[in-house]
Amino acid sequence: MKRRIIPRLLLAFCLPCLLSGCWDIKDINKRYLPVVMGICDGKTETYHVTLQVPTVTGTTQILEQEAKSISKALDLIRTKSEKHVDLLHLRLILISEKMAEKGIDDIIDYAIRADDISIKGMVAIVTGDFQKALHHQVGPTPEVSSYDYFSEEAGWTPNVSLVRLWEAYKVSRSYTQDTAIPLVEAGTDTLYEFRGSAIMRNSKMVGTLTPDETLINNIFSEKYTGGTIETAEDASILIKKATVRHRIKWGDSGPQLNSKLHLDIEVSENKQGLSNQEITEEIKTSIEKRGANIIDKLHTLKADVLGIGQLFKPKMTVAQLKEWKERWYPKLQSKIEVEINIRNNIYLKDKLRENNLRM
Repeated sequence: MKRRIIPRLLLAFCLPCLLSGCWDIKDINKRYLPVVMGICDGKTETYHVTLQVPTVTGTTQILEQEAKSISKALDLIRTKSEKHVDLLHLRLILISEKMAEKGIDDIIDYAIRADDISIKGMVAIVTGDFQKALHHQVGPTPEVSSYDYFSEEAGWTPNVSLVRLWEAYKVSRSYTQDTAIPLVEAGTDTLYEFRGSAIMRNSKMVGTLTPDETLINNIFSEKYTGGTIETAEDASILIKKATVRHRIKWGDSGPQLNSKLHLDIEVSENKQGLSNQEITEEIKTSIEKRGANIIDKLHTLKADVLGIGQLFKPKMTVAQLKEWKERWYPKLQSKIEVEINIRNNIYLKDKLRENNLRM
């Protein structure tokens, strides 16, 4: 009998532990849930950290503090806040252009190490008045937030670059690849205006790409999802699909690259009744020229934003990998060819409709 009682007593003592529940849970009304973090140079300290917290009324509450480190600034924000500051919902980190020119290694390294920041969060650089961009609001619109500008489910288009924290961290440690981070400023009728992309070399901003050049970069990076409007002299077309194929060779003079872009397009406007061949030639010439200009610019800056070094990686020794950006990338001989396939032509449809009516 005693043998049965002892196990039952032990089970009875264990049950309260299982029923304890979430003892450390914090009510959502007792938490601040910032979605955007802004980082720039402080007036008296190294970093000025700003947090944007959306409210139920559709406005944005601002929490900010200066300190010698990002973690200390956040700790000071938590100290003076009447609610718990939870960074688990942080989706976008905005960095000032001035700080980006000095380097963002410390910022990216902190965000990756922090347990409460998602590595899927996005990164952007702000040009112009940084504080204006962080405090900017466009009316009480609770359904719109700063990160929507970079969301693939919201306002993002293929002319806008898109870089997540884990991508920025990975590229910052790479011998053969750099990255282009979106460059924005405070908008007038919208939260932001896209100004192109910041060319990052070893995590330092060394130049910029225009929105049109960013489109080519997205195609090379295989991030194109369709929907971009390109304008010829007398026609407008919609790029429905874009793919790229590369042929590489390492000759006596160094690396050689032939890239072929294949575009599936639809003609949306054709004011002068141009033929398919004329439209094709105009778009082909424009994109090939744009691609050549981008590569020339990147060669000068020694910034491999297009990730071309990744293609030659299997052909290089460890020593060549380490010398890629300084020695071999500037010697790269490259050629870009564009192939265009017109899926439909509204002008041709209109002509057929006119002929049918006459009949």
